[in-house]
Amino acid sequence: MAYYTGRDVDVFWSTEHTSFGIREESTGLQTEATTTTTDVVESLAEIGEPNTKLTDVTGVDLSIGAQDEDITYMGLRNVGKIEVKKDTSVTVTMKKKDRKFLQLYQGSTNATYSNTVSGGHTARWGLVELTSGDEYIQDGTIDPKSCVDAAATTKTTYGFRLILEFKGDSTGGAGDGACVVVPNCTISEVTHTTSNEAADEETVTFTSQVKPIIGNAQRSSTSTTAAFHSTLVTGTLLTAV
Repeated sequence: MAYYTGRDVDVFWSTEHTSFGIREESTGLQTEATTTTTDVVESLAEIGEPNTKLTDVTGVDLSIGAQDEDITYMGLRNVGKIEVKKDTSVTVTMKKKDRKFLQLYQGSTNATYSNTVSGGHTARWGLVELTSGDEYIQDGTIDPKSCVDAAATTKTTYGFRLILEFKGDSTGGAGDGACVVVPNCTISEVTHTTSNEAADEETVTFTSQVKPIIGNAQRSSTSTTAAFHSTLVTGTLLTAV
């Protein structure tokens, strides 16, 4: 596990869908083509832009590991191990200023924008688009490899994507930065801490079973506030190794 203070790392996040995010309305959470800055979370194509950056971050815990299973064979005394899945978690602590994470974690999805008939579930598992043009907030009952982008069915839209930028690209296109990309995260925990002597804090924990990506923090243009380069925001392959 590695701990970073808020001034050591910038945290960006988005959905795993290339053009749709999640927005809150009076009738509940809904999908939204991300053309504004009022969404709860923006689309994958925008990650890296200022409106996708988490602000007032005080600390980040990054834990990268794997879950193993013991394997034994008859006639052999040695016990081997086989990797079952990756186990990555990111815990972000920040000053509480709105309720967007709480809404994603325990809010209610409008039935019109849900993959179920009734809706009413949370948005902790991201989006799904099984049919072109039908972007829904999924309820966690769909297998991650079945949460696909109808325009690119070899890629999953399960969960959210986090990019931890340790060193920004100097010009946007130089490729001299450093970042860790954690794809297909689910929101596993949201907690609040209140105090009479300090600012209220919010802690959000993201978990992923997909291998993290080490990148150079290059942007899609020469601007340091543009979205990240396509090598960092390409959807995770369903058959990724």
